[in-house]
Amino acid sequence: MSKRQNRGNPRGQSNNSGNNLRDVYSRGNPRNGQSNQRRNKQNNSGNEPEVFYCPELSLVLPKKYHTQPKEDIIQVDGSLLEGGGQILRISSALSCILAQPISISKIRACRPKPGLSAQHLSGLKLVAVACEGDLQGAAIRSTEVTLNPGCVRSGEFSVDTKTAGSVCLLLQTILPCLLFAPSTSTLFLKGGTDADFAPPIDYFRFTFLQYAKLFGIKVSVDRVLRGFFPKGCGEVALNVQPLKYLTPITITERGQITSISVCVYICGTLPSSLAERCLHTAQNMVQRRFSETKVPVKTNLVRDEESFGNGWGLRITAETSLGCILSSTGNGNPKITPEKLASETTEQLIKDIDEGGCVDCHMQDQLIIFMGLARGVSRVRTGPLTLHTKTAIHLVEKLTSAQFSVTKVEDCNLGEQSYIVECKGVGVENVYLAEQAEFQSV
Repeated sequence: MSKRQNRGNPRGQSNNSGNNLRDVYSRGNPRNGQSNQRRNKQNNSGNEPEVFYCPELSLVLPKKYHTQPKEDIIQVDGSLLEGGGQILRISSALSCILAQPISISKIRACRPKPGLSAQHLSGLKLVAVACEGDLQGAAIRSTEVTLNPGCVRSGEFSVDTKTAGSVCLLLQTILPCLLFAPSTSTLFLKGGTDADFAPPIDYFRFTFLQYAKLFGIKVSVDRVLRGFFPKGCGEVALNVQPLKYLTPITITERGQITSISVCVYICGTLPSSLAERCLHTAQNMVQRRFSETKVPVKTNLVRDEESFGNGWGLRITAETSLGCILSSTGNGNPKITPEKLASETTEQLIKDIDEGGCVDCHMQDQLIIFMGLARGVSRVRTGPLTLHTKTAIHLVEKLTSAQFSVTKVEDCNLGEQSYIVECKGVGVENVYLAEQAEFQSV
């Protein structure tokens, strides 16, 4: 594995004269001394995302371990397969981790509004800061960017999308990178916590992180303040611990469904009746579907007082005897009735269960990058592969030497549309932790 050049600050030095990111986040950009409130009044909407970084005072590796990033640039076609923001997230993360320069063209060519939105721009800027990289072409609606990465570094990172752009999609971008940093990093993310076409924050906390633990990933979520379309303003604070390498996973046996939970949250001034109608509809549908097996159904209605603005949503989760978790989520909005939201969300979970996968359709693609980077062979049983999953596999194979295979499984007990996704990972090692261990043993 390549050892990257470390351009971090020596112990005892700081780029921002000791300012703590929590203070910066609350009072605005220290470069111009303006508060967030005053700056927003001046610029209104249309502000570009802001990324702040507070360097972590960490070990600097001896010069003999430093190497320059690769000079060859890999070209990535942003219009292939899924043709959306996922291509940016996976490509930029792998570029950062592997110190591999990339150029992405035709960005989000398959979307109604091609090019970078605020959320995508925030993610790219964040990765560039995290790896001391040179990012070219990064602007709203840009359709081509180039990232020339340096070395992964840890510290405190703060991002404000200035929109309702999903903070969970920002996490998909930066989390893999910070696993290979020198030490624990802190993230302060501001935007939409429960956005359409993105995993909501509760899915990240209660479903994704449960699978992430199997790879050895340790993330603690310290604060969640919900924020919704159109203003966003939600806040998430979390810590990411680095690891030496990712452990391969095997999730090929699902077991029996042992419980199903239906959770509805509602925020702001919206009437509780919206949540009650949604909860009642989902509960009845689940009980009818599992009446023969008598699976217990738990319900929970949460009036969330810690939020910015009005919003509500639903999460239905099935747990199995072998530890699998399948979830389906939905966000409420004025155009959909509580009964319809409950019906669509419940039907998706039932569909995932009937197809026989050990993970739901939204978890598939989120596991691919970690499988590709892990040390050893990973195997995961899924339902039919989504376009996002096929895109993720294509990108990880293109940017690494990981090898994937997909095999259809015939099993009348767990549905007839399940597949085994197998990956021989490249075993990327965290050079910082490896060298620290070597120094301690001397």
